[in-house]
Amino acid sequence: MTVYINENLCKGCGICIEVCPKDVIIMSEEQNMKGYNLAKVANIDLCIHCKLCEISCPDLAIYVEKE
Repeated sequence: MTVYINENLCKGCGICIEVCPKDVIIMSEEQNMKGYNLAKVANIDLCIHCKLCEISCPDLAIYVEKE
């Protein structure tokens, strides 16, 4: 299971964090080139492949791939 977050598209809105039922994604202190704090995958082992983060992202910055 892999969750990709495109740092150039992420605006740090936090929607992915709110919708994730397993707390797989957190907000990091790292910023992208636009100055937004980035969402970051922290607990990939807990991911259940529900794709709620991918579906909810308004900027299409997240892609979930089942390996």
